[in-house]
Amino acid sequence: MLNTINKSRYSRRAFLGILGAGLTSSLLAGYRKVKVTRPNIIFLLTDDQRAGTLGASGHPFIKTPNLDKLTSDGVRFSSAFIAEPVCSPSRVSLFTGQYERVHGIGFSSSYDLSEKQWENTYPALLQKDGYYTGFVGKFGVEYYAFRGNAKSKFDFWKARDGWARFFPKGKGNRAIYNDCKEEIITPIMGECIDQFLDSTPGEKPFCLSVSFSAPHGCISGSMFPGESGNTRMTNPADKNPKLKDHPVYGNLYRNKDVKIPDECTGDPYKHIPIEVLDQDDGRNITYSYNYNRDTCLEHHFRYYQLITGIDKVVGELRASLKKRGLSDNTVIIYSSDHGLLMGEYGMGGKALLYDLTTKIPLIIYDPRLPKNKRGKVVDELVSSIDITSTILKYAGAEVPSAMQGRSLIDLMKNQDIPWRDYIFLESLFVWRGNPFIEGVRTKDWKYLRYFKFKGKPNGDHYLEKDADFADKEPVFEQLFNLKNDPMEKTNLIDNPEYNSILENLRGKCKNESQKMVNIRKRTDKKNKR
Repeated sequence: MLNTINKSRYSRRAFLGILGAGLTSSLLAGYRKVKVTRPNIIFLLTDDQRAGTLGASGHPFIKTPNLDKLTSDGVRFSSAFIAEPVCSPSRVSLFTGQYERVHGIGFSSSYDLSEKQWENTYPALLQKDGYYTGFVGKFGVEYYAFRGNAKSKFDFWKARDGWARFFPKGKGNRAIYNDCKEEIITPIMGECIDQFLDSTPGEKPFCLSVSFSAPHGCISGSMFPGESGNTRMTNPADKNPKLKDHPVYGNLYRNKDVKIPDECTGDPYKHIPIEVLDQDDGRNITYSYNYNRDTCLEHHFRYYQLITGIDKVVGELRASLKKRGLSDNTVIIYSSDHGLLMGEYGMGGKALLYDLTTKIPLIIYDPRLPKNKRGKVVDELVSSIDITSTILKYAGAEVPSAMQGRSLIDLMKNQDIPWRDYIFLESLFVWRGNPFIEGVRTKDWKYLRYFKFKGKPNGDHYLEKDADFADKEPVFEQLFNLKNDPMEKTNLIDNPEYNSILENLRGKCKNESQKMVNIRKRTDKKNKR
């Protein structure tokens, strides 16, 4: 039956007409008509894909025709940043629309995602509001929530926690994909997307979250048989007989003049002192392939191939939506969980706050957007937590006051609206020797400050009090003029010429940091945690 809200949308004359046409079937048809006016939403999230890795964003040779088309049909945000540049906390931030300092969930934090917190995530709110919800790929937070019961939070579940391999089928946790025809992880994701679309009920709008594992190192590092740990990227992946003739994962890009960073294998302590971040605490082991020029080059080949593989799935998705008659009412959002260092600064990995680790691709395609607004590039500073509010706004759902982002819908239509002039960044991942890091970024400047974690660097978890820096002095600071130094190589922190800029940004950083702490305290008090 129609609920009260749906009934109000019909005039008395129309309702009598429905009765005359046959009560049961026509009521259902009317219900569908009302419900499907809300857009379907598909959120595509890649893993480790940094900004600038699309043809549409100016990459010199990468082949991403389908994402380029999505860009020309939609809006690209050229200054988008992840709230937390590490896998798990970035995903919780996308679900909750909050910084890690507020939601408290991360690899090195002491907390789990609670049922009460989940109730205010975008999948839960949309499901409650009548959306059919699904999740495909790397969930990434089940280690910190629900303990094996995450699938109960969605109507459709074809997901797993943790990392995958390039050829993902197998036993145990890997058996989830054994019913798929494809053998490679990214095409399997495309197959799972079609399974979801086959399952959607016609009377409801849907929201599908797709979390690709590519181009993460677990995928690129398993393209050749037997590679693992320190042996990753030691063989050309096209020497794998299964990939030799593959159009994407074979020879693609291997004839290009792919350049790796000049500072690869250089001294990382020129940029961050050893007493602040000791590479031997685990970073150079975890990302060993980017501390060697040969394996770093192989990583680059595979990295670009994996992005092109994702692009192919995006093209197939759009074709499938069109075939099913869904393309005119389905919003597609495309982004990444963070960027990646691939030899820059003599380092690999993420968890730092350089643009290469925090800046992400972000495309929003809304088929209902006026044609004169499509193909635009928005250069305002936006955060990954803005994506959460945007999804809810598209669905017509209320955005909880606890969410810290802003909907991007109005900005897509009008770039002249008042917007933020700086963005707060933080990284609270303190394993592998990493310090706490936080800072602010404007369009032309970036200020960062570092605090050492007092626990064991590869095992202890931080508590809320550890991330409260009100009475603490940073052990290291950085100041970059992004206009003159976009690669963030020259630290101006000791240059007196920029004292006024430094003090201004320091003040903003301290205020934002303390604001997060205070929000967290109020949240804890409210939830009696």
